[in-house]
Amino acid sequence: MVKDQLLRDLKKAVKDLGYQANDIVCAIPPTPAFGDYSSNIALQLAKPEIKNGKQSPIDIANKIKGKLDKTNYLEKVEVAGGGFLNFFIKGEVLVKNLTQVTQIPKDEKPQKLMVEYGHANILKEVHLGHLRTFILGESLARILGGAGHKVFRANYQGDIGLHVAKAIWGIEKLGLPSKELNFEEKAEYLGKAYAQGSLDYEESSEAKQKINQINVSLYRKEPQFQELYKLGRKWSLEYYDEVYKILGIKYDKLFFESEVYSRGEQLVLENTGKIFEKSDGAVIFPGEKYGLHNRVFISSAGVPTYEAKDLGLSEKQFETFPFDRDIHVVGSEQEGYFKVVIKAIEMVLPKLSGREFHLSYGMVGLKEGKMSSRTGEVVTVNELLNMVAEKVREVVKESRLEVNREVVRSVAMGAIKFTYLKFAPSSNLVFDLQQSVSLQGDSGPYLQYTHARIRSVLREAGEGGSELRMENLELEVEERNLARRLEYFGSVAGQAGKEYRPNLICEYLLDLAKDFNLFYQKHRIIASEKKDLRLALTQATGEVLKTGLELLGIEAPERM
Repeated sequence: MVKDQLLRDLKKAVKDLGYQANDIVCAIPPTPAFGDYSSNIALQLAKPEIKNGKQSPIDIANKIKGKLDKTNYLEKVEVAGGGFLNFFIKGEVLVKNLTQVTQIPKDEKPQKLMVEYGHANILKEVHLGHLRTFILGESLARILGGAGHKVFRANYQGDIGLHVAKAIWGIEKLGLPSKELNFEEKAEYLGKAYAQGSLDYEESSEAKQKINQINVSLYRKEPQFQELYKLGRKWSLEYYDEVYKILGIKYDKLFFESEVYSRGEQLVLENTGKIFEKSDGAVIFPGEKYGLHNRVFISSAGVPTYEAKDLGLSEKQFETFPFDRDIHVVGSEQEGYFKVVIKAIEMVLPKLSGREFHLSYGMVGLKEGKMSSRTGEVVTVNELLNMVAEKVREVVKESRLEVNREVVRSVAMGAIKFTYLKFAPSSNLVFDLQQSVSLQGDSGPYLQYTHARIRSVLREAGEGGSELRMENLELEVEERNLARRLEYFGSVAGQAGKEYRPNLICEYLLDLAKDFNLFYQKHRIIASEKKDLRLALTQATGEVLKTGLELLGIEAPERM
């Protein structure tokens, strides 16, 4: 990237002029009129100078400009807007760098990062809301891995607790199926059993009492419910394995509540009277002492809560993979929970201080209505995939494209993943079925279609090409805009990793596809005197689209 050289030269120029600046930033301007990169460094340096009545930002900017005017990669440097520096890269430099545009800058301080995502409790189906943690977590793991970090993919699932007791109650009430079920049918049955147990728990005091007894019995590993528990757990994990395959996820390790609850309980009891306090027969963490809120870690029935289990989990995860940071990709409704639990973890296990991080994401809704796993009124991952695939088939037929089963599956999954990832993690999103499959922009299929179009052009052009001649190279507006956009990929991917925001890559890829499609509409590629240049731009765009889509966990089809 030219940006790296520009930053080095800016730092040297500032130093040579006798200024001190530790944080020099080159930003991407909103339009080409403001250059290919811009910097406000002169305004930063002028702040202390103005206090002493010495120099204005424009004076400083002009001095820096004088140091950079003769660089061999810049066409010109402009001072604008009261001291902003706008840098314009030579066209031949942009073209020369086309072979390097897929490179992602490695983080200067690579870390060992555990990305923990998934978290769907067993005996429940994965629904539209659950999908966000899977899709966001997997994309983040890919982006961080691309930046040079050592990434460990982890999933933590609840295979013991009140939700399991509710499901077992429901299984007993519904009765086991009399016929052999496939994995989807097993998941659907378990979902109904859980919904039945949840409903009875709320509406019947007798059922509530018995479900609580089942819960205690499971923790004590009493034999009465073990057979049903083991069967339900087996069915559920088989279902999740299929979901992981559908989503293209391969975890390094699955952690379960049943593996950590005893150790979590032990850690709480060992620290009761020191960190934890007894209250009304329960053991709590007094969060109010630290500006948080109090939370129960062991219930009055003597059962460890989610909070206590998280203590045991953190210790086990660190033993498995001594991480610099554990990124918990969990919904925003758990923000208060994580503030308390992370504080407790840091006090009980000081070695983990500063290593636990909650990446909060917003709620997910369906444009057509609401969802609730408690009532069983949910849109499952399989139902959503089928709904989107049917819409994709309609769009493909309308566009007179070939209806290929594998392509439809790939495009449907691309539509789903892109819809989830194009929003900043912190924002809520509403899944719009029609918009998700559009070939007109702002969708995964639009990007996939653009990639397929590029591959078609390259197949028609055949293999090989002449070496590009850089002397007297003149770029049309659309050519330069495309080359300029390609220059930015590594920078955007790096920023997405630092900020944990895959949506930045989504926004970039949409802009890149729009730039390419405008270039494609206005200029001949193969039947042109500038064939070699335009094929080079086309090739580079295809490679960046494919690389960017892979970071999002989306396939880039060769044909559509």
